[in-house]
Amino acid sequence: MLKNVTYTVRFSKSEAMEGDTVEIVEEIINDKRLPVPWVKTELNTSRWLEFSGTQAARGSDTRFVPSVFSLRPRQKCTRTRTVTALKRGYFTLESANMVGSDLFGIVSVSRKLDINETIRILPAPYELREGDLSQEELYGEMTARRFICDDPFLISGAREYTGREPMNRIHWNSTARTAQLMVFNNDYTTLNRAAVIMNMQRSPVGELRPLIVGDTETYIKAAAFIFDMLAANSIDTDFYTNGSGGIHARGGSDKEDYMRLLRELAQIENTCYLEFDDFLRETEEYGRWLRDRTDIFIITAYIDDAMADYASVQRRRGKNVIFYCNDDSVNDPRIIRIGRVNRYYFMND
Repeated sequence: MLKNVTYTVRFSKSEAMEGDTVEIVEEIINDKRLPVPWVKTELNTSRWLEFSGTQAARGSDTRFVPSVFSLRPRQKCTRTRTVTALKRGYFTLESANMVGSDLFGIVSVSRKLDINETIRILPAPYELREGDLSQEELYGEMTARRFICDDPFLISGAREYTGREPMNRIHWNSTARTAQLMVFNNDYTTLNRAAVIMNMQRSPVGELRPLIVGDTETYIKAAAFIFDMLAANSIDTDFYTNGSGGIHARGGSDKEDYMRLLRELAQIENTCYLEFDDFLRETEEYGRWLRDRTDIFIITAYIDDAMADYASVQRRRGKNVIFYCNDDSVNDPRIIRIGRVNRYYFMND
């Protein structure tokens, strides 16, 4: 009965953001001369892909999505479903069961189909309330780092000729307008580079345990928020974590670099392979990881003495250190809470 009946499923896109809606297209073809009056299919997929009108079984990570078709001879039927991505990660339409029956339900035939259609859901940035974050709160009062010489490629206007500038720097249009010699005014630039470090260790005491699942998702959203903020300012960004076997992701400063970092976040599992103190010590042994970083963001469930000492060392090297932490009991005098979220700025000793 199901001979020459084919069933395929595909996503309308291979990648989406958490909370977005995507389409799943089902296509069934009856490539024979006889009709198939009743065909039921049942997709097996993740509970985090929400189909309208369906729900996952209680306590299960699997959702079963049924469809019913009636096909005439040589007919193709296409059905489009709207799906909401509830959580970041990689999700697969693993398989489908297809059952066909005659008009009276006397004879029925079933078949299991392998689908293996995958979609990647990127984490949505953490939504901070207006006023929770500002450049002043984030970086504090710092001595500006800049090069001694101005940037010859960054022109910010024109100024009067002082007699020390070469002739190829004369701004002839401004000279003609003002009737006096004017030269190009070049601004100063500096290159900010950031590192985002996410600590997957739950506590500094006791056996090595990963974060609880809820905290993991919150910290991933916080990392996505930081990536978004840095990308908006074209700041070169790297990402490191002691989870998922260790990820040392080299980033960049453009849109594609930002998306690549989000893809790294999407695949993080709730594991911790190395104590965070050892992980930080490893970054010191392989100093090239952070050598050229000017700002270090640490997302963590706690701040202990070893982390504060590490931040102190980085500060003496001229780097900004900012902690994102949900621990209200932080009382190190060198660490100052700022804003209305648990964000700490590490000050000089």
